[in-house]
Amino acid sequence: MAGIQVQKVGMIILMERDLDAAVSFYLRLGLTLKFRMKEKWAEFDINGVKLGLCPTAQDMQGRRSGFVLEIADVRKAYEELKGELTFLGEPVEALHGIMVSIQDPGGNVFDLYQPTPEKVYEYAKTVKQDDDGCCGKQSSCKKSEC
Repeated sequence: MAGIQVQKVGMIILMERDLDAAVSFYLRLGLTLKFRMKEKWAEFDINGVKLGLCPTAQDMQGRRSGFVLEIADVRKAYEELKGELTFLGEPVEALHGIMVSIQDPGGNVFDLYQPTPEKVYEYAKTVKQDDDGCCGKQSSCKKSEC
């Protein structure tokens, strides 16, 4: 395919009505503040991915960002921070991981996520293949298509 090829996530930018509160929030989550320009911008580093916080006058409450922070223990973080930060429910466990939605001071909603690859692996072992040994497609599929 010709054209642009995305190399990596360059930056995630979240709009914030109160930059001071947002900076405090992300510091509380353990992110590293790279730099800040008073009332203009704040930038964090998440293992090489930049998170920029940009001031705005618009109300951003309840806006889902699609932004996910992977952490080691969602339930522990929830218990430690539920009195300080705004969670939108309790942690939920799915096959692929444990997650909980959280809202920052600017109204951006994102998820804290703890992958559970061992559960995915165990589930994959229990899934039966079709009689022809294929990947769930019609019997005419080729192994190379799986």
